[in-house]
Amino acid sequence: MMKPGKTFKLSKQTKRFMATFVKAEDRNHFKRMMIDAQLCSEIVIKSAPRDRNAPRGSPLPAGNTGSHAYTTPGTE
Repeated sequence: MMKPGKTFKLSKQTKRFMATFVKAEDRNHFKRMMIDAQLCSEIVIKSAPRDRNAPRGSPLPAGNTGSHAYTTPGTE
């Protein structure tokens, strides 16, 4: 489980919603859930490094030049 650091700030929208809770027990439970959700949303998933020599994009199927995207039906 991740823990918030000293620079962590809970969003204003969450703070406003927490103000509507009457029971402190419910408010504290909701606050803990929102802190966990905000911390999980800030995790950046690292991807594998891309091969710089590999060709970009997907290859076209055999016999297809891609010109079909610019033709309209009936004008062929």
